[in-house]
Formats: sequence, structure tokens, C-alpha cells
Amino acid sequence: MSRPTASPGRYAIAAFDALTAHIAILNRDGVIQAVNQAWIRFAQANDAADFVGTNYLQVCDGAQGEDQPDAAQIAAGIRAVLAGTQEAFELEYPCHSPTEDRYFLARVTCFAQDGAQYAVVAHENITRRKQAEMSLRQLNRTLEQRVEARTQEIATINQALERKNAELERSVRDLGEFAYVASHDLQEPLRTLGMYTDLLRHRYHDQLDDRAHGYITHITEQVFRARQLVRDVLTLSSVNAEAEPDLGAVYLQACWEAVTPGLPWPEDAIATCGILPPVQASAPQIQQLLTNLLGNAIKFRSERPLRVSLTGWQQDGWVHCTLRDNGIGIDPEHHEKVFLMFQRLHRRTSAGGNGIGLAVCRRIVERYGGRIWFGDGAGEGVTIHFTLPARGESPAAP
Repeated sequence: MSRPTASPGRYAIAAFDALTAHIAILNRDGVIQAVNQAWIRFAQANDAADFVGTNYLQVCDGAQGEDQPDAAQIAAGIRAVLAGTQEAFELEYPCHSPTEDRYFLARVTCFAQDGAQYAVVAHENITRRKQAEMSLRQLNRTLEQRVEARTQEIATINQALERKNAELERSVRDLGEFAYVASHDLQEPLRTLGMYTDLLRHRYHDQLDDRAHGYITHITEQVFRARQLVRDVLTLSSVNAEAEPDLGAVYLQACWEAVTPGLPWPEDAIATCGILPPVQASAPQIQQLLTNLLGNAIKFRSERPLRVSLTGWQQDGWVHCTLRDNGIGIDPEHHEKVFLMFQRLHRRTSAGGNGIGLAVCRRIVERYGGRIWFGDGAGEGVTIHFTLPARGESPAAP
């Protein structure tokens, strides 16, 4: 059995009074025709006289002080809605009391009844929402200030780093130039010392005893060692002093073919180079790198016929190269030590050199952001790996 449907008008007055917004109904002249309980309570609490029968437009027009601009806008909005030139009107405005800060939203709409136009004016308390918005804006301002301060701090740090980097580059460049000039100037006294030692040997050969000949031989050997040391320092300083190498596509096979004929290979040696991807580097420096690595393979070979191979592949923007030989090998505990300057693992009588070759190799590879290291040492000989940036790639961290 269906229940009878109640008329909406039965609940209209109760619903009107239950609304929390302060609502008034105005006629076309702006006179208040009806208000809800929320309007009455607010008017009483604020000593207002805008009850039924009061012309609300005149109240708004007569507002003074800080409220005047907002009251004028509300009056204009009511007139526009009643005239039909505006469908609805909204305005957020402050309405502070002596004890608290308050914010309201004024809404004006229009309806027709019995051939007459009426305006519905509603004032809704939006203090909570407004305070939340203001808190959010304040938080945003605080964050923006912190970000700006942090950005300025980072900019200051970057400027300091740029200055330090410039100073470091200048120091490295000056040191490289000094090393080059000093090493170059050392060549002349060494040549003079060697020349006069040769004169002693040849001119006074018959007048010197075996001990004197031994002294001359020792002097000659040390002059040769000093000359080699000067050449090594010149090589290292040239790597450091070259601020921006002439970069381009470098083909490792071509570098291999350029350096191998000039090396002192044993007659039974076999050296092979696989097909390698091109790298982005300076050809003279890559040739120096291969010269030093192959020179070590030759210098520290075993009694077996020497076998040397160079292979490589490209991965993540890098060309990973591996050079293997079957020489005497290096103990794993010395893998890092041999990359330091003037570090030797063998006596000078058993192997020449000043312990600077691998230091030059590391400087060259690291100039391009790569790495160089020894393999795990499994099997005979030495396995050395190095990475160089691939041509036309943006490499990831090696």
C-alpha cells in the first residue's frame, strides 16, 4: 500500500530556517520580505537593524568605513540580478568582529512569483576555508622563500666551485708548463754531461784503470736514465697541460697499426687487434696510451713466445677495451700501486723504465671520464681493461 506524498511546501519554512547561511528575500525595490533564523541571529549579535521591512539596498548604500567598498559591490550585484542583466552575483569579503577574523561569501540569485521579481541574498561563513587558503598561501610563500634562499645558496656554492675549478685548472696548467720547461731545460746539461763522459772514455781510454772505466760506465747509465726520466716527465706534462684535446672520431685499429711497427717486438711475438667501435678522443693521446700498454707487455714478457691481443665492445655509450698478454703478470695486491707515478715492481737491471707509463695511461683515460683497471688475474699474464667514450654517444657513468 503506497503512502501519500507530502507537498514540498510543508517543509519549506523549516528547511529555510535550518540553513546555516544568512538568507534574506528582497523585493524589486530592495526591501527585505523574509529572513531565516541564521540571518536574525547574526543581525542581533552584530547590532544590525536589517530585519523584515528594512530596505537592504539603502543599508548597503549607507555603509561607511572599511565595509563601504564591499557593501557597494553587493548593492550593485543585487540591482543587476533584479534588472536581469546578470544571472547571479558572488563576492567574497571580510567581516571581522572585535574578537575574531571572519570571512563571508555573498550570493545573489533571482526568482519570480505571482508576477513579481525577488532576489535571494545569502551570506555564507567561509572563515575556515579562507583561513585554510591563507595558511596554504603563507606556506607556499615560505616554501618559495626557502627555495629562493636555497637557490641563491647553490648559486653561491657553484660560483665558488667555478672559481676553485678555474684556479685548479690554472694551477695544473702552470704546473704542466713548469714541468715542461724544467724538463726541457734539463736536456742540455744532460747532453753536456754525456758528451764529456764520452770524451773521457775515448780520449783517455788507455790512461784509465778498470775502476775509472767502471765509473764512466755508471755515469753513462745514469745519464741515460735521467734522459729517459725527463722524456717521461715531458710526456706526462703534455697530457696534463693540454686543456682541451682536439677531439674527434678515433679508430683504435688505425692507432694500433700506427704504433705497433715502431715497438721492439721479439721475432716470435704475435699481436692481434680485433674490430673495435670508434671512440671520441684525441688520436695522439690514444696512440700514447697503446704505446705505453704494449710497451709494458713487451718489457714484462715471459720466456714463452709473446702473445698480445686487443678486443672491445660498445655498451651504454662507452667502448670497453681489453688488452691481454701472456707475460710474467702482476700480483693483485699491486694492481693499484702500479698506476702511481714512479712506482716500479722490478729492479732497473731486469726491466727499464721509470714507473711512469701506467700513470700516463690513467691520466689519458680519466681525461675522457673513463676508467682503467686490471682484470682478476685468472690464468697467465696480464689483462687490463679501459673504457673510452663512444663516438657520437652521451655515455652513462662508467
